[in-house]
Amino acid sequence: MDPMSVLRTMWKHKWYVLPVVLVTLIVAVYVFQFGPRLYESTMSYALVNPDTPTESEIEADPSLKLLNSDNPYLRASNPTLITDVLISRMNDGETADGIAERGLSTDFKVEKDAGGNGFVIDITGVGTSAAESLEVTQALSEVLVDNLREVQTVNGADDTYLYTALPVATPNRATEQFSSRLRSVISVLIAGLIVTFGAVSLGRWVETSRGRRASTERGRRHSDEGGRDSARTSGGRSAARGADRGSGSPERAGAGGRATGIENIDEGVRSGDDRVPSGHRPRSAKASRTESTSSSSSSAR
Repeated sequence: MDPMSVLRTMWKHKWYVLPVVLVTLIVAVYVFQFGPRLYESTMSYALVNPDTPTESEIEADPSLKLLNSDNPYLRASNPTLITDVLISRMNDGETADGIAERGLSTDFKVEKDAGGNGFVIDITGVGTSAAESLEVTQALSEVLVDNLREVQTVNGADDTYLYTALPVATPNRATEQFSSRLRSVISVLIAGLIVTFGAVSLGRWVETSRGRRASTERGRRHSDEGGRDSARTSGGRSAARGADRGSGSPERAGAGGRATGIENIDEGVRSGDDRVPSGHRPRSAKASRTESTSSSSSSAR
């Protein structure tokens, strides 16, 4: 897809796009400034090996020999096994449920320190406020200490033979996660982009509908005008044909009129013969023409 064609299309339908862009920017600014924020605080613990009594100490104090030294993690071939087990226990659902029962956020992380030797554990608590973040971290610290003792005393080992958790770094304050606000802003912008393309589609649909409606109206007007022109043409032709049939040519009309007039005179003369005596009847035009012809013939002879 050509970016320039996309921009031209968006500019063409700017009255649909601009309100969406404006609302999206306003919401993004509001979310960045006043939206929910997340804070985190981190506390680090180092697992310290137990200070087990030496042979000389046991000889000097025979009571030390009576202590239960059955800590399975002291016999493990992997010295960081205790760290792996403890992290696994901290990240299970039971720990999250215990934190939730205190009314705290269950958003936390328990992991090995990236630069440690395997015996350093980082606890990170996340909350919607700095105070909540510190509370989550403190609660996780207590759970870590309890779990550390629980996994080592499975065989009843004495405290002398247990690993201990030594705080290495304690949080003085929680820091804000700007990435959380950025994620919220990015989500708003993506939603606004989707709505923008929807607005462009709406504008194109409106434009297409208007063009189709205008084309239909033009076709209807042209059809109506063509019908009226055809009606006027047909009416003129019909009137011309009627005039031709009614009048005919001028010569035929004049001859027909004269013949009709002569016939009417003859009929009037014949009808008048019945009322006038024979001696006083006027001669018809035909008789007058006959006598005139006879007189002319006699004179010629």
